[in-house]
Amino acid sequence: MKKVHFIGIAGKAMAPLAKAFKDLGWQVTGSDQEKVYPPISTYLEENDIAYFRGYQAGNIPSDADFFVVGRSALIIDPYNPEYESALNSGHPVYSYPEILQKYLIKKNSIVVAGTYGKTTISAILAWILQKAGLNPSYMTGGIPLNLKDGLKITDSDYSVVEGDEPPSLKNSDPPKFMFYQPKYLILTATKYDHPEIFKNKEEYLKAFVALVKLIPPDGLLVYNLDSVDEAVLKEAKCRKVSYSFDHKKASYFIKSFSVSEEITSFIVQTPEGDFPFKTTLLGKYNLENICVSVVISREINIKDEVVKGAIEEFKGIKTRLEFLGKIGGRLLYWDFSQHPLKVKVALQALKEHYPKEKIICVFDPSMTGLKFSESLSWYAGAFDQADQVVVGKVKFLKEIPKEKRVTGKDISEAIFQTQKKVFYEPVDEKILSFLMDKTKTGDVIVFMSSGGLRFTNLIAETIKELSHTCRQAGIKNYGRKK
Repeated sequence: MKKVHFIGIAGKAMAPLAKAFKDLGWQVTGSDQEKVYPPISTYLEENDIAYFRGYQAGNIPSDADFFVVGRSALIIDPYNPEYESALNSGHPVYSYPEILQKYLIKKNSIVVAGTYGKTTISAILAWILQKAGLNPSYMTGGIPLNLKDGLKITDSDYSVVEGDEPPSLKNSDPPKFMFYQPKYLILTATKYDHPEIFKNKEEYLKAFVALVKLIPPDGLLVYNLDSVDEAVLKEAKCRKVSYSFDHKKASYFIKSFSVSEEITSFIVQTPEGDFPFKTTLLGKYNLENICVSVVISREINIKDEVVKGAIEEFKGIKTRLEFLGKIGGRLLYWDFSQHPLKVKVALQALKEHYPKEKIICVFDPSMTGLKFSESLSWYAGAFDQADQVVVGKVKFLKEIPKEKRVTGKDISEAIFQTQKKVFYEPVDEKILSFLMDKTKTGDVIVFMSSGGLRFTNLIAETIKELSHTCRQAGIKNYGRKK
C-alpha cells in the first residue's frame, strides 16, 4: 500500500486532501500543532485519519512514498523539525499546490482566480460538471453543500480548482495558482489584496500577468469586464470572453432579476439570447458568479438544460452567507468575509432580501492582510448597508512592523468615515450581551469573519443564549426555520 504523510494535516485545505488520498486507497498519516479544534479535528476523526499532535522529527515514517507540507506548518515555525526531517529523508517533499498539480490537475484544467468569488464559482462549476456526467477532479477551497467534500481526485479529463495568489509554501515561492496549468481561466477581479505578501498593487498584478501567460493559445480567458485590469488582460495570448453583472458591453451579463425572500429569478443575456434561472443564493454578486459559470459550461459544450438544473439545485457554500437559522426571532447568517469588498457585497445582498429589517453586523478582522495599515482605506463604504456594526478583537502579529500595525479602534474609526453606527468591542462576552440586549425579533444578525475558534464560539454562544431566552419566555418558534 502506498503511504503519504501530511505535515500540517489539520489545515482547511490539507485535511480534505488527506481524505482524498485515503479514498484512493493510500495509507495516510500526518501531524499538526498540539491543539487542533473543530471542525477540522472532527472531520479527521470522522474519516478515521490518525495524526500526531505536535511537530517532531520522529513523526516522519521511514516508508512514506512522499511528504506533503502545508504553508501553515512553516508559518508557525520556518525551521519546523518535521519538515527538516522530511527534507533529509531522501523521499520527495511537495507543497500543497505541487501535489494538486501532480494528482488532481487534468488536461482540461479550469482555474478560478481573482480577488473574490473563487470558492463559490469553483463549487458551482464542479457541481455542473458532475451533473453533466464529467466526474471532474476539483478543489473548491470551501465546503459545498451539494458535494460530499470540497476536494476530490478522479480519473476525469476535467479539473476545477480555486486558484489562490499567495505563495505555495514560503514567501519567496511562486503563487499557488502558477501550478494549476489553466486551459480555461476565470478572472473575477484584480483588486489589491494580501499586503502581507504583495508590497503594492503593481506586485499584485504581476502575479496575475504571470498566470494569464500560462493559458495556451487554444485556451480561454473569461474575465469580469468591470474588475480586471487591462495590464493583465493584454498579456493573454488566447481567446477572451467577458462577463459582468450589468455591463451591456460584456458578452454575458444579467439582463434582469427580481428578488423574493426565498428566491431570486434572473435572466442571463448570452450571445445566443436569454437564459432564465432561479436561485436561492443571495445577492447580485452571486448572480455574477452564476453568470460566469454559465460561460464556462457553454464553452465546454454542456447542455443548457443540465446547466439550468444544476444551478437551480445549487445550495451554496458553508459559511458563505450561510443561513444559520431563525433563532429567538432573529435571522442569523455567517459569512466568510476576508476583505471589505466581500463585506460590502454580502451586506448589499442581505439588504436586497431584507429591505425593512435591521441588519446588525459583527465583524471579526482576523485576516492577516487586515492587520496592515494599508488596508484601512479599503473600509470606505463597505458597511453602509448595515444598521449597526460591531468590530471584534484584533490580535496583532509580531512579524508586522509596529508602524504598520492596526488596532480594532483604527478599523472602527476607518469604518466610521462612512458608517457612523459602529463601535469597537474586544471582549466577546460584551458582544454577546449587546446582541442579547439590543436586538429584537425580526432583526438580521450577520457574523463576518475569515474563521477562527474564538469567533466560532461566539456564534455558538449567541445561538445557545437566544434559544435559551426563547424557551424561558415560552416562545415555541425558536428553531432553525425561517
